[in-house]
Amino acid sequence: MKSRVLFVFSPFQKILLVLIGVILVGTIFVSAYSITAHPERVGEGLRKADPAPTNIEKKAKNSFGVYEDIGRLRAITSDVPAISLVITPYFTYPVNDSAFFEEIVQKKRQMRSIILEYFALHSKDELINMGENAVKQELIVNINAALMLGQIENLYFNEYMFLN
Repeated sequence: MKSRVLFVFSPFQKILLVLIGVILVGTIFVSAYSITAHPERVGEGLRKADPAPTNIEKKAKNSFGVYEDIGRLRAITSDVPAISLVITPYFTYPVNDSAFFEEIVQKKRQMRSIILEYFALHSKDELINMGENAVKQELIVNINAALMLGQIENLYFNEYMFLN
């Protein structure tokens, strides 16, 4: 029986295959080294997610509730052309303060407007340079200015994502 040769490579093709193999193996080793040598830097540029609303309620042990009925908002920035931003804000409130809770429920639309107007006044670069925590603090001030019976202290984002 004769053996058949399936592939016949020229010297140039052999050199290219070896080069591709070296690059592939090198990439794998460099990636593995950077992940194992500096695990604290993995995902460094990514957004740190806020705690889930159910986790906040468990930690508060019935003294604070989580108001997440504002829902998912699609805001636009002041950029030209405008850039869309998806945010899902929520915050804590004292469970035993029923008057404050009623005010929050009644002013849900107003709070949505405050948040959407805030993002419409800023460009994507401004928001990124300010940082998520500064944005939250300014939103807390703006929302609290509209509330009469109490104040929110912490604002969280379940989603905070720019769309291209």
